[in-house]
Amino acid sequence: MIIFTVDIDWANEIVIADTLNLFSSYNVRCTLFATHNSPVLNKCDRSFFEIGLHPNFNTLLQGKGGNPDNILDELQTIYPEAIGVRSHSLTQNGWLLDKFKEKGMCYEVNQFLPYHQGLKPFKLWNGLWRIPFNWEDDYHFAFGYDFEDTRIDLRDEGLNIFNFHPIHVFLNSENNIRYLAVKNNLENIDILNKMQNKSSTKGTRDVLISLLEYVHKNNINTLLLKNIYKSCEAINETLL
Repeated sequence: MIIFTVDIDWANEIVIADTLNLFSSYNVRCTLFATHNSPVLNKCDRSFFEIGLHPNFNTLLQGKGGNPDNILDELQTIYPEAIGVRSHSLTQNGWLLDKFKEKGMCYEVNQFLPYHQGLKPFKLWNGLWRIPFNWEDDYHFAFGYDFEDTRIDLRDEGLNIFNFHPIHVFLNSENNIRYLAVKNNLENIDILNKMQNKSSTKGTRDVLISLLEYVHKNNINTLLLKNIYKSCEAINETLL
């Protein structure tokens, strides 16, 4: 089963719209983890896009202040329909997992198992569902792998959950060097356009398009993560 997710990571509106347009053009569903108030996200088609939360707890770890309640409350005010969460930098611990449940989250996606196959969701002690994921664009180039191959067997019957970032899709990043070159100019669309990877070396955008074409060509029905959560709940209830 192929599932797509996106961590928005404060991308500008043009960059966010670019990624969403790719999914829309192939009629493929995607769960979006939001970091901020975005007009593009607010008006996106909810039948194809689910909004989850992408809270940033790094400021707490860096001693820069803030508290988890305020961070989560701010995002929930913007996106009250969200039932899923993935932390920025995958920050988690037992206390935060209980906090997610207290705030009404139903599932979380912080467990990254790179290139593992046969993934299955499982229920935590507090009733929160944990949905592991096995591929992410920036970790793929952090491993030093090229984008000719995702290293994921798409025929696997378990979950294959791909996670992308709009800035890497827009830049067609093939490594972190390309991103670092624009990191201080992420609102300057002219600079971003100039820095797009248009070489023969495949990058993040190329691999996303190849996956979307695979899904479209094989008439694969993609699901949102909330659909996975609801299926898990239904199966769990039949076992009780």
